[in-house]
Amino acid sequence: MITWMQKHRKYLVVTIWISTIAFVGAGFVGWGTYQYGSKSNNVAKVGDVPVTYSAFESAYGNLYQQYNQAMGGRLDEATAKRMGLKQRVLQSLIYQALIKNFAKEHGIIVSDEEVQQAIVSIPAFQKNGRFDKSTYLATLQGMRMKPKTFEASIKDELLIKKTLGLLSPDVAPLEAEAFGSALFMADKIRYKVLTDDQVKVIVDDKALKAWWETHKNDYMTPKRYKLAVTWIEPKKASIDDATIEAYYKAHRTEFTDSEGKILPLEQVRDRVADRVRLKQTKKEAELTYIDLKKGKKSPQETLVVDAGDKRFGDEVWKSIEGAVPGSLLKPKIVNGKYAVIKVVEALLPKPKSFEEAYAQVKADYLSQKRKETLLAMAEKASDNLTDAKVSDFLTRDDVDKVPPLTKEEAARFLQQLFSTKSPKGAILLDNKAVSYQVVEQKLLNSDKLTQYKTFIEQNARKIKSDLLQSNLIARLQQKYPIEIYIKETE
Repeated sequence: MITWMQKHRKYLVVTIWISTIAFVGAGFVGWGTYQYGSKSNNVAKVGDVPVTYSAFESAYGNLYQQYNQAMGGRLDEATAKRMGLKQRVLQSLIYQALIKNFAKEHGIIVSDEEVQQAIVSIPAFQKNGRFDKSTYLATLQGMRMKPKTFEASIKDELLIKKTLGLLSPDVAPLEAEAFGSALFMADKIRYKVLTDDQVKVIVDDKALKAWWETHKNDYMTPKRYKLAVTWIEPKKASIDDATIEAYYKAHRTEFTDSEGKILPLEQVRDRVADRVRLKQTKKEAELTYIDLKKGKKSPQETLVVDAGDKRFGDEVWKSIEGAVPGSLLKPKIVNGKYAVIKVVEALLPKPKSFEEAYAQVKADYLSQKRKETLLAMAEKASDNLTDAKVSDFLTRDDVDKVPPLTKEEAARFLQQLFSTKSPKGAILLDNKAVSYQVVEQKLLNSDKLTQYKTFIEQNARKIKSDLLQSNLIARLQQKYPIEIYIKETE
């Protein structure tokens, strides 16, 4: 259970800010417009509601973890700073505090019974479909979270949901009809599909370097480590059969096939012999480690390697990444020999030089220029489509009625077509572009309105709710004073 919780902890820690960011459309008032203070326990105060350091750190840690996972473990603090993750978290916590002020002013509360009911309904705290207190406490202990803190976060979440729930609007029949008409409007178009094999782009190093200068922060080196390594090779002496047989007997479960079956000694004799040689070399590796630690020996070589470099295994990388710069690691087995590794320093990502990034810069530049040229050609062609295809009446769903586009391409094309106000123009689709002219339009018929009644009403209600919440936040920002006690660069 603890393992599951560690993997899915985002569902139980304070994550209200994620949904808060999603619903707000009012925009965040810039950092510089707020007052900076010096409150030691808080990062901000909104009206009567403080935003604590603990809430900020918890929310930031959760967001950092999610982005780091999405980036394959390559996120670092410098990149997080460039992405503005702390600003996003602070913005969200301030939005929450605004809602809490509003709830307090209007007497909206969450009872202890509501908190209890919410917690006992969480599957991670249940055994055989029922809440189990020991599982609950053990899970929170594994997350290093006190029950009081967790229950307070649940109470906050319920309070915000309850408050925003009061803004759930009804949808009038006329509104549903207007929304449905816009959603299911049908267009008859004249169109022509152009492809990027019709485009030629000439490139020179001067243009590439200018592109790189503008986009150099898109071409970053990976995180790297400077390592001082000493290798200890196993002796190549022959191993007698008795020693090999004894080692195999003691470790035979380590020699298996892809199905987990133990392989006979005859098939793995060489591998067993290599293991024996490594075992015999272990003492020498340990003595080498001691000599290096005492300064009696110097490392054989210094390497600068990308984090996760395949020449070192996953277990070795765990040790490297967990070490303090300057640390000397105990002997590790690397590719059939021992390595004593000193982690000299961690080198954070930085923009690649033009020479380092050349191949990637050239590919990106050509791709971008090809798209720009293709779009320009398609826009010019949209002025004269007399010999182009003419479609049937199309709605957003008619993805199989725009040949030669695939269904995926047609879906993207129709989405953009019904989002634009222009009666003619061009729409870019990766390596294709579509020139179009709207020939005729018609609104949805009553059959569509009836068929998609629930869908239309749900979407109309969501749009109205988002607008109400956005306007509410804008009003609350004006009503409740906001003080920020941390600087943008912290």
